[in-house]
Amino acid sequence: MLLTADSKITEIKGIGESLETKFSRLNIHTIKDLLFHVPIKYQDSSHLLSIEEFLLKGEGTFLAEIVDIKTFRTRSRKTITTVKVKDDTKKIDLTYFNQSYLSKALIKNEIYLFDGKITIKGSKRNIYNPKYELFKGEKEKQTNLGKLAPIYPETEGLTSNMIRKILKAVKADIPEIISDPIPSYTDTSLEDALFKIHFPKDSNDILVARERLAFDEMLRIAFKIEQEIQERSTQEALSIKTNSRILNEFIKSLPYKLTDDQNKSLEVILKELNNKTPMNRLLNGDVGSGKTIVAAGAILNTIKNGFSSILLAPTTVLAKQHYDTFKELFKGLHIPIELCISSEQNISDANNKLIIATHSILYNKELPTDLDLVIIDEQHRFGVEQRKYFLEKLPHTPHHLTMTATPIPRSLTEIFFGNMDVSEIRVKPTKTSGMKEQAFIIYPLIEETDVSVAKTVLASFEELKKKYFTVIPITYLHGRMKDTQKNKILNDFKKKKYNVLVSTSVIEVGIDIPDATIMIIENAERFGLAQLHQLRGRVGRSDKQSYCYAIPGVEVEKDSKAEERLKYFSKHSSGFDVAEYDLQSRGPGEVYGIAQSGIPNFKVASIHDLDTLKKARSVAKRLLKSDNHIENILENIFR
Repeated sequence: MLLTADSKITEIKGIGESLETKFSRLNIHTIKDLLFHVPIKYQDSSHLLSIEEFLLKGEGTFLAEIVDIKTFRTRSRKTITTVKVKDDTKKIDLTYFNQSYLSKALIKNEIYLFDGKITIKGSKRNIYNPKYELFKGEKEKQTNLGKLAPIYPETEGLTSNMIRKILKAVKADIPEIISDPIPSYTDTSLEDALFKIHFPKDSNDILVARERLAFDEMLRIAFKIEQEIQERSTQEALSIKTNSRILNEFIKSLPYKLTDDQNKSLEVILKELNNKTPMNRLLNGDVGSGKTIVAAGAILNTIKNGFSSILLAPTTVLAKQHYDTFKELFKGLHIPIELCISSEQNISDANNKLIIATHSILYNKELPTDLDLVIIDEQHRFGVEQRKYFLEKLPHTPHHLTMTATPIPRSLTEIFFGNMDVSEIRVKPTKTSGMKEQAFIIYPLIEETDVSVAKTVLASFEELKKKYFTVIPITYLHGRMKDTQKNKILNDFKKKKYNVLVSTSVIEVGIDIPDATIMIIENAERFGLAQLHQLRGRVGRSDKQSYCYAIPGVEVEKDSKAEERLKYFSKHSSGFDVAEYDLQSRGPGEVYGIAQSGIPNFKVASIHDLDTLKKARSVAKRLLKSDNHIENILENIFR
């Protein structure tokens, strides 16, 4: 039967229901799925040693003739098989345990490849259970040894050895099975790349294959980026003129000077708001770098031009914090501000206002018809569908400004926000504060559990209040409290009714207490690097010297990665450095969450390979202009 890319895996000789079930666990159902199941690494046994060289090196692959095979049973009824082998340099014995079938499987006087290592016990050197394979005369004919052997993602009952044998059955048919949908855009055809990735002659074959397959993965992203940019170019926003006088007065009224990064970011945002092409900009900045004040300038300019703006926050606590902040910032400027934190709330009919809301606004059927600026705070908390909501609800496309919670490394902004223009704020503004100082004490848990030795908010609060802060006002906060209770505690803390706030990490984002200068994080090994940096960002928000103490618990002794993380944290204060380190250490899936953020699970490509992305974007642009079969391309390139 002629195999095609869409043929079921069971059409390969030797694959029955049992193997089909195992392959399905790896999401392999068709021949194309099998060919797209690429190796994660290679075992190189291509460099063959003589027995003498093997004995000197202590491990490796050697070629030898079987001279004799003997099997005997021990008193404990275990079997030991001794295989005597030789080459031109030496004779040695190989020992196999409980593999009596070898006396029939191995053939005397035949030449085999053996791969293993020497085990030393006292003065004796033994070679136990080495891998073996009959030598077929050429590397290309070998399945596992004497070559670069691919190691695949496996599942129970389906090893790399088995996958290699099954792939070998379709090896000759690859050029007929796979058809390259973009042959004129790359140096290596898809069929050639798949052949080389599964059956490499040398490391250069692997390199060439990986370059092509990585390009295909990047091309998928490039299509998405370029399609969104193309789509945006056909949309129309309402042009917002720059009111320089009001903006200058507002900036002068601030108790601190804007940094160059803030001024540049605001300037480019205002310029884009003036266009009819909708802005789609990412404001990428560190904790406490002043992203909110840049957004405030854009909002003020929008409203003073007769349009409305929405600021979307991920939580009710943060939405309330923004509401209080903007009430204070816009005091005396006659700007209506509405807070919408419940799906039951209705937005008033009035136009020309600022709405601060959580995602609950997405269930609200009516939006102001003059809405022309949408600001999304903490982009990683919102999905693509939520961001598209506003496009469907209005007769025009509003301008979009998206703010990061913590800095996003350049590689990720290029790949995952390539459809957006990016402004960066790296330098923090210097704010003044002349009031008494306050402190946060952070614990990982709310209350004690049977399985953890970590300190807790409730127990520690009682101890601190009785022993150490008998005359100093202290309170506590945690995520199980109602939002109204949380907001009251935070407002009281901001008004300095309390000097010390004992809390979980619920305060890690968006809490602005200028007079807080001390952050103590207990059991710091239990927090991720980004979390630690966010918590540290709750202090140092004024001109006062601030301190952050990350105190590890006893569990850090069992976790070398946590210790390494804390050491890095103590030496680096830049959120951009922290984000890059976190990305390198854990990868984008773990740091940002693949399912939530849309970060693809690359098989071959690297998020740091921006040159390949650049090339892929160039090809995507050309294909979008000249080819109407994009779906066919996406269906048939590597994935």
